[in-house]
Amino acid sequence: MSVLLDTHAILWALSGDSRLSKKARCVYNTEDDLAFSGVSLWEIGIKLGLQRQEFSLAGNWWQSIPQELVSQSILRLDVEPEHCRIVAELPMHHRDPFDRMLIAQAMSTGRSILSIDRKLDDYGVRRIW
Repeated sequence: MSVLLDTHAILWALSGDSRLSKKARCVYNTEDDLAFSGVSLWEIGIKLGLQRQEFSLAGNWWQSIPQELVSQSILRLDVEPEHCRIVAELPMHHRDPFDRMLIAQAMSTGRSILSIDRKLDDYGVRRIW
């Protein structure tokens, strides 16, 4: 199964956070075709820049997170022109620009998405949680 990781799934999987469901943890630990998006790194940077108390990361997160994912053989997806076209055509079920791009990338690559966010179900992409 081909799966794209939502940003929170990445952070929760890497930190061992109990909010990652049993099924999500199983998929993360056993699937061979996992991917993460560079968009997730952008989202993390934006949230850190807002200096929210509930969101903090130490050290060189912009290097350590992608390095750790790649070391686990998780593919990095970059934003492609096709993804931008799909975003422009998506209905506004979800207004979060990061999630909309992740949906576009999942659609374009035929991937399911590992996410707690039920709003993503409205797009017809298989969501795993």
